[in-house]
Amino acid sequence: MAQLPKKQPILATKRLRLRAFRTSDIEAMHALYADADNLRYWSTPPSANLAATRRAMRWHLVYRPRQYVIWAVEESKSRKVIGMINYHHRNLREKRVDVGWLILPQHQGKGYMSEAGGALLRHLFDHLGVHKVEALIERANKPSAGLAKR
Repeated sequence: MAQLPKKQPILATKRLRLRAFRTSDIEAMHALYADADNLRYWSTPPSANLAATRRAMRWHLVYRPRQYVIWAVEESKSRKVIGMINYHHRNLREKRVDVGWLILPQHQGKGYMSEAGGALLRHLFDHLGVHKVEALIERANKPSAGLAKR
Protein backbone atom coordinates (compact mmCIF):
# COMPACT_ATOMS: atom_id res chain seq x y z
CA MET A 1 0.00 0.00 0.00
CA ALA A 2 1.22 3.50 -0.79
CA GLN A 3 2.53 5.66 2.04
CA LEU A 4 -0.04 8.24 3.16
CA PRO A 5 1.22 11.80 3.60
CA LYS A 6 1.01 13.19 7.14
CA LYS A 7 -0.71 16.37 5.98
CA GLN A 8 -2.99 17.15 3.09
CA PRO A 9 -0.98 17.69 -0.08
CA ILE A 10 -1.42 20.73 -2.29
CA LEU A 11 -2.10 19.78 -5.90
CA ALA A 12 -1.22 22.43 -8.49
CA THR A 13 -2.20 22.83 -12.13
CA LYS A 14 -1.62 25.60 -14.64
CA ARG A 15 -4.56 27.69 -13.34
CA LEU A 16 -5.52 26.12 -10.02
CA ARG A 17 -4.36 25.14 -6.55
CA LEU A 18 -6.15 22.33 -4.75
CA ARG A 19 -5.45 22.92 -1.09
CA ALA A 20 -6.76 22.12 2.36
CA PHE A 21 -9.81 24.08 3.44
CA ARG A 22 -9.50 26.90 5.99
CA THR A 23 -12.19 28.26 8.28
CA SER A 24 -11.86 31.54 6.35
CA ASP A 25 -13.30 29.78 3.26
CA ILE A 26 -16.78 29.78 4.82
CA GLU A 27 -18.28 32.55 2.66
CA ALA A 28 -17.13 31.01 -0.63
CA MET A 29 -18.43 27.64 0.46
CA HIS A 30 -21.75 29.10 1.55
CA ALA A 31 -22.15 30.66 -1.91
CA LEU A 32 -21.55 27.18 -3.34
CA TYR A 33 -23.66 25.16 -0.88
CA ALA A 34 -26.63 27.54 -0.65
CA ASP A 35 -27.23 27.55 -4.41
CA ALA A 36 -30.16 25.13 -4.89
CA ASP A 37 -29.80 25.08 -8.67
CA ASN A 38 -26.09 24.25 -8.50
CA LEU A 39 -26.76 21.44 -5.99
CA ARG A 40 -29.71 19.93 -7.86
CA TYR A 41 -27.69 16.76 -8.64
CA TRP A 42 -25.81 16.64 -5.33
CA SER A 43 -26.78 14.19 -2.61
CA THR A 44 -27.64 16.81 0.01
CA PRO A 45 -30.05 19.73 0.14
CA PRO A 46 -28.69 23.28 -0.11
CA SER A 47 -27.50 25.02 3.06
CA ALA A 48 -30.34 26.98 4.59
CA ASN A 49 -28.00 29.47 6.27
CA LEU A 50 -24.38 30.18 7.20
CA ALA A 51 -24.65 28.03 10.34
CA ALA A 52 -25.61 24.99 8.23
CA THR A 53 -22.65 25.61 5.92
CA ARG A 54 -20.38 25.96 8.96
CA ARG A 55 -21.56 22.54 10.21
CA ALA A 56 -20.89 20.99 6.79
CA MET A 57 -17.44 22.58 6.68
CA ARG A 58 -16.37 20.57 9.74
CA TRP A 59 -15.89 17.64 7.33
CA HIS A 60 -13.81 19.80 5.03
CA LEU A 61 -11.29 20.80 7.69
CA VAL A 62 -10.32 17.24 8.64
CA TYR A 63 -7.66 15.24 6.84
CA ARG A 64 -8.67 11.55 6.77
CA PRO A 65 -6.84 10.07 3.76
CA ARG A 66 -7.91 6.50 4.57
CA GLN A 67 -11.59 7.50 4.19
CA TYR A 68 -11.89 10.82 2.32
CA VAL A 69 -10.15 14.11 1.56
CA ILE A 70 -11.79 17.34 0.42
CA TRP A 71 -9.78 20.05 -1.35
CA ALA A 72 -10.67 23.70 -1.88
CA VAL A 73 -10.29 24.53 -5.58
CA GLU A 74 -8.62 27.92 -5.74
CA GLU A 75 -7.80 30.03 -8.79
CA SER A 76 -4.03 30.52 -8.76
CA LYS A 77 -4.15 34.14 -9.95
CA SER A 78 -6.92 35.50 -7.74
CA ARG A 79 -6.42 33.08 -4.81
CA LYS A 80 -10.25 32.84 -4.64
CA VAL A 81 -11.98 29.57 -3.82
CA ILE A 82 -14.23 28.65 -6.74
CA GLY A 83 -15.23 25.12 -5.76
CA MET A 84 -14.36 21.84 -4.11
CA ILE A 85 -13.23 18.39 -5.19
CA ASN A 86 -12.91 15.23 -3.15
CA TYR A 87 -12.45 11.52 -2.95
CA HIS A 88 -14.60 9.51 -0.60
CA HIS A 89 -15.82 5.96 0.07
CA ARG A 90 -12.21 4.83 -0.13
CA ASN A 91 -11.85 1.06 -0.15
CA LEU A 92 -8.25 0.24 0.76
CA ARG A 93 -8.52 -3.47 -0.02
CA GLU A 94 -9.97 -2.93 -3.50
CA LYS A 95 -7.85 0.19 -4.07
CA ARG A 96 -10.84 2.25 -5.20
CA VAL A 97 -12.47 5.59 -4.42
CA ASP A 98 -15.46 7.67 -5.45
CA VAL A 99 -14.89 11.26 -6.51
CA GLY A 100 -17.09 14.34 -6.50
CA TRP A 101 -16.83 18.05 -7.24
CA LEU A 102 -18.78 21.29 -7.24
CA ILE A 103 -17.92 24.66 -8.76
CA LEU A 104 -19.54 28.06 -8.48
CA PRO A 105 -21.83 28.74 -11.47
CA GLN A 106 -19.88 31.78 -12.69
CA HIS A 107 -16.80 29.55 -13.14
CA GLN A 108 -18.55 26.69 -14.93
CA GLY A 109 -17.78 25.96 -18.55
CA LYS A 110 -14.11 27.04 -18.36
CA GLY A 111 -12.54 23.60 -17.94
CA TYR A 112 -11.55 24.18 -14.32
CA MET A 113 -13.00 20.95 -12.97
CA SER A 114 -11.47 18.88 -15.78
CA GLU A 115 -8.15 20.42 -14.79
CA ALA A 116 -8.75 19.81 -11.06
CA GLY A 117 -9.95 16.27 -11.79
CA GLY A 118 -6.77 15.49 -13.72
CA ALA A 119 -4.65 16.62 -10.78
CA LEU A 120 -6.73 14.53 -8.37
CA LEU A 121 -6.50 11.44 -10.59
CA ARG A 122 -2.70 11.79 -10.86
CA HIS A 123 -2.51 12.00 -7.05
CA LEU A 124 -4.78 8.99 -6.56
CA PHE A 125 -2.97 6.77 -9.06
CA ASP A 126 0.61 7.94 -8.54
CA HIS A 127 0.70 8.55 -4.78
CA LEU A 128 -2.11 6.56 -3.17
CA GLY A 129 -1.99 3.41 -5.29
CA VAL A 130 -5.66 3.64 -6.27
CA HIS A 131 -6.65 1.39 -9.19
CA LYS A 132 -10.32 2.30 -9.67
CA VAL A 133 -12.13 5.65 -9.53
CA GLU A 134 -15.88 6.11 -9.80
CA ALA A 135 -18.08 9.18 -10.12
CA LEU A 136 -21.86 9.00 -10.07
CA ILE A 137 -23.31 11.44 -12.57
CA GLU A 138 -27.02 11.98 -13.00
CA ARG A 139 -28.12 11.47 -16.61
CA ALA A 140 -29.83 14.88 -16.60
CA ASN A 141 -26.65 16.65 -15.44
CA LYS A 142 -25.58 18.32 -18.66
CA PRO A 143 -24.11 21.77 -19.33
CA SER A 144 -26.77 24.44 -19.59
CA ALA A 145 -27.37 25.96 -23.02
CA GLY A 146 -25.36 29.06 -22.08
CA LEU A 147 -22.35 27.01 -20.98
CA ALA A 148 -22.37 24.74 -23.99
CA LYS A 149 -21.85 27.74 -26.32
CA ARG A 150 -18.64 28.94 -24.61
